[in-house]
Amino acid sequence: MPSQIEAQLTDEEFSELDSFLLAAAEGEDCLTLDEAHGYLTALTVGPEMTTSDEWLEAVWGRPQFADAESEARMRSYLIRMQQEIATALTSDAAFEPMVLEEIDGDEVVESYEGWCFGFMLAVASQTHHWEQLPKAEQTLLAPIAKLALLHDDEEATEMDDEEYDAWIEMLPGSVVGLYNFWRNRQH
Repeated sequence: MPSQIEAQLTDEEFSELDSFLLAAAEGEDCLTLDEAHGYLTALTVGPEMTTSDEWLEAVWGRPQFADAESEARMRSYLIRMQQEIATALTSDAAFEPMVLEEIDGDEVVESYEGWCFGFMLAVASQTHHWEQLPKAEQTLLAPIAKLALLHDDEEATEMDDEEYDAWIEMLPGSVVGLYNFWRNRQH
């Protein structure tokens, strides 16, 4: 039987973590669940994984917890989410970024912008490493960077549905390609 740290997050745990991050975001610099997933993916994929204390602060700032048990539970959820990302990248299964589903009238719309924004935040936090990415591999960042621009309401980025879908289709391959590049460079 897997330990609590190794077990995948349940829907209820994802929901609890999402609610916590949304509440912590009020008046505080805190990432949403999809942004946190993107941030942790970039750290896992990239050249250097920071300590959990460093990335936890980047994800949730300095939140006020109800008690030590609540803090330990939220910390465990985020660590397990990072471990799920690492496991997905080393498995034979295709990597899938976390998608945010929004209801637009009668339609469910999938949004990847938050995940991409979180990914690019982590890249920016380690610029000294990522600027060493060779030009050929920089193209792997293009879909993520392009979609991250859509997350900023102030940025006037126009994109039709066909172009949006084409960028989304590239995300899994981009993540795996970046992961493979940084792993091969370390050896």
